[in-house]
Amino acid sequence: MSGLSLLAALAALVLASLASLFLAAGGEPWQGNAAYLVSIASFTLYQALLSTLFSLIFGALVALALARRHFPGRRLLLALFGVATALPSIVAVFAFAGIFGRVGIVNAVLGAIGLPGLAIYGLTGILLVHVFFNGAFAARVFLAALEAVPGEHWRLASSLGLPSGAVFRLIDWPVLRRDMAALGLLIFIACATSFAIPLTLGGGPGSATFEVAIYQAIHSDADFARAAVLALLQIGAMVVLVVLAAPLLVSTPEVAALGRRIERPDRRGMALHLMDAAVLVIALLLIVPPLLAVIWAGRSLLAGLDPQVPRALGTSLAVAIAAATLALGAALLLSRSRATLGASGWARTARLMASAPLLALAIPPLAFAAGLYVIARAFGAADLIATPALILVNAMMALPFVHRLVDPPMALAQDRYGRLAESFGMTGWTRLRLIEWPLLAPSATAAFAFAMALSLGDLGVVALFGSEGLVTLPSLLYAKLGSYRIEEADGIAALLAGLVLVLFLVADRLGGRHARR
Repeated sequence: MSGLSLLAALAALVLASLASLFLAAGGEPWQGNAAYLVSIASFTLYQALLSTLFSLIFGALVALALARRHFPGRRLLLALFGVATALPSIVAVFAFAGIFGRVGIVNAVLGAIGLPGLAIYGLTGILLVHVFFNGAFAARVFLAALEAVPGEHWRLASSLGLPSGAVFRLIDWPVLRRDMAALGLLIFIACATSFAIPLTLGGGPGSATFEVAIYQAIHSDADFARAAVLALLQIGAMVVLVVLAAPLLVSTPEVAALGRRIERPDRRGMALHLMDAAVLVIALLLIVPPLLAVIWAGRSLLAGLDPQVPRALGTSLAVAIAAATLALGAALLLSRSRATLGASGWARTARLMASAPLLALAIPPLAFAAGLYVIARAFGAADLIATPALILVNAMMALPFVHRLVDPPMALAQDRYGRLAESFGMTGWTRLRLIEWPLLAPSATAAFAFAMALSLGDLGVVALFGSEGLVTLPSLLYAKLGSYRIEEADGIAALLAGLVLVLFLVADRLGGRHARR
């Protein structure tokens, strides 16, 4: 009931914020037409479907290669994938433009050897950056699932002498398929609700998504009625999608074996070695150059630190820690409620609990934040709402990703030790510390770092509420770009990327320490 109460409170808050936008519109009529809606909906659907397909294929191939191979620098590569997943969108866009843009490094090389250049703007650029973000996230999720396969499976496969094809068909593919539906839905919603990437790389009105259209309605036209209608259409479509896909989101947890890692029997064979090497090289070519571009841009930090940066850094860290704590707490509560309901025979309610966090991605952050501001202004608290609203919106945007990471180990804890914990009357903090945390720790630390990284990179909401009293690193970066102080902006972008890298390295080390225990 606590999980259902949390969902009900979040739903009520979202509906109240959207209703406040309609009231703020003052009865203004809808300014739009059917062709406008069809254009936005068709491009949103098309680019999201392609982005999801390419991200899942990329993530599965990379996860299989990493599961089969252990090499020096593997942990750093995984940390780089985490950085890529949570890198601020605006930073990634500028990095890709610097590499693949008209005057970028790649086009300069292609021009020097007489080949036509690449076009980063339009659908190609949107897909490339979406795969950069979501393919890296899919690789981490798939790899975690593959590494949780019981060692008995690998012992049996070795004793039977199964070839690599049979290992994939009988062991790897069932594991990948089990997580593919939920992960694909999560990536699809993330791509369908993407904002900064289509806005900067879309190349024109024909590449506008719902999020971009809502931003234009609020920021450019001050048309709250149009923003509210677009937000309701987006939320309604995503609710229908999640409800239809809900039966696919609940699966039996993998009973992972604890103890010493068992080597896979398909690590031998030159053909498989070459294929894995090619996959990892392609992954490196996609992930590493944008990150190196950001690091190279950070050389301007050596020239001196802007006096505003320490203050913005402190604000960003405080907001990120609060948002990550809120997101992780909500995700753990929802996961425990879902696992308990599923074990108690409430299968339909458990499916609701499994899919409901995905709806947080369907809520347009700008429309939600604007509605909260309207509500606060009506109560005379507009000056006090900025920081709490920033924390709340960042936590809600991180909740689906955090929940996706902690839900499988929570279900595993319930499946293994739920009845035993109930027989001893273990509840609350005691149950979390003694029963659930040993299985949750690796995923929970990664989820906390991921939520912090997402909050550190948020620009949309802070741009709406930002003021002299609320300056974060992304808002300071945006201000530097707006005033054409490119070198200072490059330094802030590199600082953000460095923070995210440190977060994931620390989370990976802490999670690995708990896993070894």
